Amino acid sequence: MLNVRSRLKSAAIGVLALTATALSASAGEVTLWSWRTEDQAAMEKIFAAFTAKNPDITVKLQFTPDADYQNRLSTALRGGKGPDIAQLKAYGELQPLVDGGYLDALNDSVPELKDFTPAALGGSVGIADGKIYGVPYSTPVMGVFYNTEIFEKNGIAVPKTYDEFVAACEKLKAAGVLPIAAGGANGSGWALEINAGVVGPSVYGAGFYDEMISGKAKFTDARYVKALEKIKALQPYYSDGFAGVDYTTATQQFISGKAAMFFGGAWENGSFKAQNPNLKFSIFPFPGDKAEAQPAVSAFSDGSYGLVSDSENKEDATKVLSFIASPEFAQLFADNLGWPPARSGATANDPVLKSMLEMQANATPYLTLVGFRWQTPTASSVVQAEIIDMIEGKIAPEKLAADVDAAVSTWFKPKP
Repeated sequence: MLNVRSRLKSAAIGVLALTATALSASAGEVTLWSWRTEDQAAMEKIFAAFTAKNPDITVKLQFTPDADYQNRLSTALRGGKGPDIAQLKAYGELQPLVDGGYLDALNDSVPELKDFTPAALGGSVGIADGKIYGVPYSTPVMGVFYNTEIFEKNGIAVPKTYDEFVAACEKLKAAGVLPIAAGGANGSGWALEINAGVVGPSVYGAGFYDEMISGKAKFTDARYVKALEKIKALQPYYSDGFAGVDYTTATQQFISGKAAMFFGGAWENGSFKAQNPNLKFSIFPFPGDKAEAQPAVSAFSDGSYGLVSDSENKEDATKVLSFIASPEFAQLFADNLGWPPARSGATANDPVLKSMLEMQANATPYLTLVGFRWQTPTASSVVQAEIIDMIEGKIAPEKLAADVDAAVSTWFKPKP
């Protein structure tokens, strides 16, 4: 299917190239679609810096809420009415667009990609041909965001062990403070899956991912089950009416200062600051049973920006992609959004970002996303569907682990 479509595109590419060249010379406008509505102000500032140095090119940003984005993009691409540049999901979620022939490989057109690490590029690679189809923008880590003022007011230090973490939750609860803002209602199961990404590495360690991929370990492994047990054990400290609390409500509980902690990823940093500039917070790795100098944390490539094959402004769009791959973009991204940039070398001028970059020193791939979201049923689909029942005690952690294992066993082939 891919080959047929590619040949058809190749036959027309000469004509398109001439047309694109002519259009780009006069149009000078590159459309870029994104699902990060919360980042709109920052992204407009970042791309204004590009236009300041490239006055003949304007980047027209269009944002669609995440819940609707993938469907809108897929529909537009099938109809030949997509943007010039599309923000792309990573890993398995990228593959349908690559297989459909909707994206151009960037290996040759964006030489700056050679300066990225394999881990940063991992989410942008086509599984069939190994080519790079997007410029990655961030490699987020996951951890525990905490309100530093609430911690200080209640005499709580950053927990170094799991027991200290539970003790902190008890102290906060006794003081009338919600310890952890969390909930899985209204399609927020993905946010609860993040709890597994935050807590998991503290139990199974940084090397567990390689054991899983090689087939030496499975989701039914005692270490993965123990991680689920710890997530369940924290239920008394989650938001009241937890089953009816969605992601947005949970974030507002933290942003407003009603909750002391929130399990999340690096992308929350800029969003929290934008919604409450007065919020005093930082982040720490979820602690293990024993104190460690550098606890393991989950990390992954969040996504990338790709060149749409049907774009009529490829020359200008490629210049924009080269900018996204540049050190300048990485620094602007860090300064305006507070995420760890995909390209290394940026200076952390934000203390929360500095903590996240330090956490990257002992990072392991976010297990369910990086390793087990390539075909259906994905590990994530099972975790997101069942984790709320596990936390509420309706199913055992062993049952969830077995269901995940059974699901991925239908398609996953270990790589010894």
